[in-house]
Amino acid sequence: MVMVSSAILPLEKGNMSVKKWLMAAKQHFNDSKIVIIREACTLLQISCDNLITPLQLNYINHSLEIANLLLNLQLDYESIVASILYPALQYSDLTIHDIEEQFSKQVLKLLQGALQMDTFDHLQHNTATSNHIDNYRRMLLAMVDDVRIVLLKLAERTVLLRHIRKLPQQEQIHLSLQARDIYAPLANRLGILELKWELEDLTFRILQPEDYKNIATELNGRRIDREHFVNDFINQLDEILKQAKIKAQINGRAKHIYSIHRKMERKHVNYKKIYDVTALRVLVNSIEDCYTVLSMIHSTWPHIAQEFDNYIATPKPNGYQSIHTVIISPEGKNVEIQIRTEKMHAENELGIAAHWVYKEGNQKNDYHRKIVWLRQLLAWQREVADASVIPEDIAQGISENRIYVFALDGAVVSLPKGATPLDFAYYIHTEVGHKCRGAKINGRMVPLTHPLKLGDRVDILTAKEPNPSRDWLNPQLGYLVSSRAKAKIHSWFKKCHYEQNLVEGQTIFQRELKRFNLSGINAEMLASRFYLKNGNDVLAAIGCGDIRMPQLTGALQDLLNQQIKEEKTLPITIKNKQKIKIQKGILIDGVDNLLTSIAHCCKPLPGEAIVGYVTVGRGITIHHANCSNIVNIVEQYPERIINASWGDVSKQNYIVDLLIEATEQSDVLRDIIRTMGDENITIIGLNSYNDQHRNLSIINISLEITGHEQLNHIQNRLQSIEAIISLERQ
Repeated sequence: MVMVSSAILPLEKGNMSVKKWLMAAKQHFNDSKIVIIREACTLLQISCDNLITPLQLNYINHSLEIANLLLNLQLDYESIVASILYPALQYSDLTIHDIEEQFSKQVLKLLQGALQMDTFDHLQHNTATSNHIDNYRRMLLAMVDDVRIVLLKLAERTVLLRHIRKLPQQEQIHLSLQARDIYAPLANRLGILELKWELEDLTFRILQPEDYKNIATELNGRRIDREHFVNDFINQLDEILKQAKIKAQINGRAKHIYSIHRKMERKHVNYKKIYDVTALRVLVNSIEDCYTVLSMIHSTWPHIAQEFDNYIATPKPNGYQSIHTVIISPEGKNVEIQIRTEKMHAENELGIAAHWVYKEGNQKNDYHRKIVWLRQLLAWQREVADASVIPEDIAQGISENRIYVFALDGAVVSLPKGATPLDFAYYIHTEVGHKCRGAKINGRMVPLTHPLKLGDRVDILTAKEPNPSRDWLNPQLGYLVSSRAKAKIHSWFKKCHYEQNLVEGQTIFQRELKRFNLSGINAEMLASRFYLKNGNDVLAAIGCGDIRMPQLTGALQDLLNQQIKEEKTLPITIKNKQKIKIQKGILIDGVDNLLTSIAHCCKPLPGEAIVGYVTVGRGITIHHANCSNIVNIVEQYPERIINASWGDVSKQNYIVDLLIEATEQSDVLRDIIRTMGDENITIIGLNSYNDQHRNLSIINISLEITGHEQLNHIQNRLQSIEAIISLERQ
């Protein structure tokens, strides 16, 4: 344990004065808090004397620069203590054990949380997809239950970017990409706009130096001068509103360089067409005051008519409400002014209309609710910095239902809370799941039932051949929580043991027919009842237990009752043998002037081998040559079978039924319908239900198509949808 003295060690010339900085900090904290902050400074001096950070900064300078940022954000003294010690924990030999007995548990919690977030600093996501980048952001927030940890990390990243030019160029680019894609959006979502703007400008300067220089030149003035202009304009407007006795809160900013660049790109215009380089926001008590303020602004300064938008009268689709106008100041500068009520502002900031939501396209979900909770917690901490008890509604926080873990390549994988390595394996790829034989978490072997934790690095060990275990489907054993993985395993067993199940199912089926003394009934007749493709699938389902005995006997009895009511068949004599072309583009041998219809049991399509079956009173029914019903009929009524072939079917459409099994996702129907729309395929019928036993969505869809070739194309398109597990023609 490193012991510290109460005296401040002398600093070498050129470094920041701790004594002067502590004097400034007294404006924020009482003497008892300053004593603790001084102890942190002293420990830092003892531990890091004559050492410099990788940014070539003295540790005191580096730490106090971070602390200054947090002071400006009005954070509590524990955050300031953590910010002073954080760089030393990152770069020097100082450890958590050196400080755990000297400082509060809250300080340790902040430091440990920030160090955990450091794991992202080594990730290479310059080539990551937007989905992976968003998972990085989500994982960072999921790591913390205290918003101060995120703010500490954001402040540290900002200081790093300020001095990043002292690092090698490749590292500059890596850290800038990371700050642009991960940390700046987090600052934005938490409403810490000061840090967001600075992070964006600093990264923009590194990643696109020419564009940065061009816009900086166009601005033709230092940022501090533009800030002075904003403050002067605010004072003018405030005086006007006071004279009119309108209570208003006015704030403003000079738009930062990166924001100007983004708007130029988004609108495809040059700098001169950007009218909100300087922007003000006016908050009032009522909608009436909004219009009164607007009238006074337009009567005082000229405005640009085409830049006026009334989102109070016509809110944006996400609910955003505000009045936007652009005026021209006496200095000839354009100033954008937004006018809204405080209620509108609160909804815009924390509700579904929040700026980051409609700017980044996110939806309202657990992640969004956690952002809102963190912002509420931050506001509470700023207002009541010395309170010891957090209000109950804020303390309850937000319950995350997802966890985020690392794959070996550094990608972040989102899984349901409680997921296991086996869930992870099936998320990576179905074959990885089928071949999974073990797992390492953070380099250590664990059981496949081991619950994954936030930030775990998962390595799946595989065998050469797939061999899932039926135990994995037992919910009592805890191997899986995701319905997607369970469905993949269930599908594997169905396919793997199909032949064996088929034999067992045939035995059971014949036994039941004999027991009930039933005749003229085959498994094909049950296919549509159980949403299966054909009779063989029915038998296999009976053999594996998907179709239970009560279901089977009930279905057989219904078929028998139906047969009793149907008309008895009568023999028909075939008079002549000639080939004629009749309706639906089908050529029949041996029958003249008879109607034809497509059999509902197999629904053959052009391009497939067909035969005709002569019925009583209903003409000729066209079956697929391999239809199981035809096989049985050939044995019983061979005289009714007649040759048939396809004629000209170029202008004909045919109905085909598909049976789809998919994971229980709300988007799968949307994706199927969109695919059909892309292919100009007419949907005749659509029915879906959830199979709770197998955690699947079962979808029956009827399509109007031109033939077998188009059917193959449609099946390939549907099988490319990720949620679809199996696709069969009925």
